[in-house]
Amino acid sequence: MNRFLTLFLLISLMLSLIAISLESIPVPESPEHPQKIKILLDVAGENDLKPAVREYLLEAFRSTENIDVVLEIEEDVSYVVSVVLIEARAGADKQKTGNVAACIQYIDYFDNSILKPDVAVSNWKRVNNLTENLIEHSQMGLHLFPKDNLREMTRGVVSKFQELLSEKNK
Repeated sequence: MNRFLTLFLLISLMLSLIAISLESIPVPESPEHPQKIKILLDVAGENDLKPAVREYLLEAFRSTENIDVVLEIEEDVSYVVSVVLIEARAGADKQKTGNVAACIQYIDYFDNSILKPDVAVSNWKRVNNLTENLIEHSQMGLHLFPKDNLREMTRGVVSKFQELLSEKNK
């Protein structure tokens, strides 16, 4: 009987130690917020417009909960938001009118380095398919607005991007 009690006590002690050690293992908590989507912001165009628009877009994208914006390509970039700005000019002396055209393109991230081997061996069917996918998975828009309304235009760019994301995630 002593053997049985001793064996029972040892097994109970071992099980207790295992239970205590399992409780001390940290369990990753489920995130309260969904994972942020990383986007690459690319602003091009006239030098007097680029800095202001870039800052307004950074501010607008960073104010959203689900988007992390970067200015250079990094790992895990999912989308590229590309903005090209041109200020309208008129007359023989090409004076600026104060109106701006912005071409905005929202692209599922596409790494064109995968095209290089295909182009090298003239695999044009594959190149055409990849290019077709790139076109199908991008959205483009043209905004015309007065130069003093840059902040409002950038809010529109961010809200349109969020609409596209919500449509895609349905």
